[in-house]
Amino acid sequence: MFRLIGFLVIFALSAGGFMFVDYKMSARWSGREDAGGLTFGEYLQGLSGRISGMGGGGAHGMPKKLADMLPNPPEGWKARPVEAGDIDGFLPKSSKNADKKGVAAVKAMAEGAAGSGVEVAALTFQKGDRKVIVKAIRYPNIIFTSFAAMQQRLELRMKTAEFRGTEFATVRGLDVTEDLLPDGFRGRYFLADVGAQIHLRILAPKRMTDEELVPFLETLHVKAMNASVVDKVEGLGEVPVIVLASALDGVERDAYLADVAARSASEATRAETERAEAEAAQAEEVPTEEGSGGGFLSGLFGGDDDAGPAEEAKAPANAAKPGCKTGKDGVKRCTVESAVPAEN
Repeated sequence: MFRLIGFLVIFALSAGGFMFVDYKMSARWSGREDAGGLTFGEYLQGLSGRISGMGGGGAHGMPKKLADMLPNPPEGWKARPVEAGDIDGFLPKSSKNADKKGVAAVKAMAEGAAGSGVEVAALTFQKGDRKVIVKAIRYPNIIFTSFAAMQQRLELRMKTAEFRGTEFATVRGLDVTEDLLPDGFRGRYFLADVGAQIHLRILAPKRMTDEELVPFLETLHVKAMNASVVDKVEGLGEVPVIVLASALDGVERDAYLADVAARSASEATRAETERAEAEAAQAEEVPTEEGSGGGFLSGLFGGDDDAGPAEEAKAPANAAKPGCKTGKDGVKRCTVESAVPAEN
């Protein structure tokens, strides 16, 4: 009996110490070193998500580790961890007048984690002298569950092309943009994000065609990425369709571009709505110093039972319907057949 009591006391002290340290670190993500802007209820909500993500396998056998969600090496290619020198062939031959933002974007492909709690997975795929770098960054759940981290969340939601973005492909519902690097750079730079929490970056040789990049997109585990973020998008990763923008022309291309633009506008509207709601909620909150319902215990036993991830983003009402065929060369080519009216 005494051993059991001693074990429980030690466990409680250890767990309490861990939660205290983790609480303070989580508060830093919300921009408040003193943790004053992070309620204990919000912290517990983010903690439960992080603990659930520590399991080995995902639901229905899906991977949980970010590295396992990256593409498999296509036939003839080999995958390995990224090395610092892998980016050299993508930078301008002369650094004298090179665009600084472009250099920073390329160099970031070989850099590690940007902060505590950030998960980074990166691979270099190589075939002869050609290299393709794929990198994914997953930010902590606390940023997407705490009102105090609203600024960080908005910054992640609004991350977009830095140079000149153009629609490249839609991979099982995930829109991939090509950000055209400035003159002199010897690479093609692509970006996408899942729930604003996982940011995907791809760096490929400038001479690689769109069709040659399709095999890298085919094995990207979009469904697992969507399952691992706080703000999930219904159906993302479940439709086995890859739409390549360059394979479309005329009316089909116009329909596809309108579809992508509608999703982008919907996400921007959602971010602004979320910001306004959070600001209104913060303005209504009044700290209670006397009586019941305030302080530490209110964080444990009080709060809004409906609080949770933001409402899942929905597809536009008139989404274009893509159709795909696999050619003799094994490359999947897609077209947009028609606009599909929303169901009542």
